[in-house]
Amino acid sequence: MRCSRRACVAPPAFRSAAAQWASGCCACCGRRLISRCNRRLIRRPAGFCPMPTLDRLTIYPVKSLDGVCVPEAFLLPSGALENDRRWRLVDLEGRVIHAKRTPLLHPIRAEFALDQRLVTLSIDPVAVQAATLPNGDRLRVLAPESFHLVPGSGGPCEWLSQALGLEVLLEERADGGFPDDRDAAGPTLISTATLAEVARWFGFDLAESRRRFRVNLEVGGCECFWEDALASPAQACLRVRSAASSDQSGDQSSAHLPVDPYADLPPAPPREFAIGQSRFVAANACRRCVVPSRDSRTGAETSHFRDAFEARRGRGLRPDTDTRAWSHLYRLAINTRAVLCGGILLQGQAIRD
Repeated sequence: MRCSRRACVAPPAFRSAAAQWASGCCACCGRRLISRCNRRLIRRPAGFCPMPTLDRLTIYPVKSLDGVCVPEAFLLPSGALENDRRWRLVDLEGRVIHAKRTPLLHPIRAEFALDQRLVTLSIDPVAVQAATLPNGDRLRVLAPESFHLVPGSGGPCEWLSQALGLEVLLEERADGGFPDDRDAAGPTLISTATLAEVARWFGFDLAESRRRFRVNLEVGGCECFWEDALASPAQACLRVRSAASSDQSGDQSSAHLPVDPYADLPPAPPREFAIGQSRFVAANACRRCVVPSRDSRTGAETSHFRDAFEARRGRGLRPDTDTRAWSHLYRLAINTRAVLCGGILLQGQAIRD
């Protein structure tokens, strides 16, 4: 039905912006009219958005290597996703090998066939052409090759040792993997809008943003940085404090002024949310290392990445997020803990309270 563009008075049931948006009504005497005209008149209230959905699931079988996008993932009793960070590389002294201190991992491409426990390794031709990494000649001679994922010194270890220039071993933990945050071993979560916004800041695409930040669960149908309010929710109330009079004349102009609503309040606890039959608590906002500052294929570092990131982050903080507990703003995505493991997470499931 086309809107008549007549001036009309909203009935009480449709006076709030939230009610108007949810109902699709433009206050035209309660009739449900959807048109370009009345959508222009409706104003979406801050923080209001349709129900978010789980739009993408990614697991990272070998820590610091490429991820695999999957339509569903089984949630283990530990709260981790099955096969996520199940394997990791260590040196002969048991120290973990990761991209933070081993940039040569960036040009290594990995394709997985997890039903066969196979990985195919190759060197990204873009990295070879870019010539931004040391020892590039060593990488050029490595041909693509497939290996079984077996712990110890077998499987892909010889190929990786040649690529990295040091001997490596493969460790496996099938019951929960090797999470970065052991106190919050559930899947990490972020919104697609957040990844797209950060990509806009630095001029790379959404796929590159995904590769740099390496998050498990990607949520659609919400605004950027929506996930911050799960881990660090702001207190809901705005307190009003009576102030003393400013001078002896009895001037009360400063009384009952709104003040910082969070000044004396403890941080609100992280929120719980559900996906399918599983429930999670948003433990904290993920602190970031040097890896997101590097090109995911060549390892080339973006200069002043962290400074620019924190400056942009500070300007984009949402009013429903309390960041007082954050020691810095170099954070993106949230860590989670599973409080109820309900089997399988499926692409398209709703994110519920």
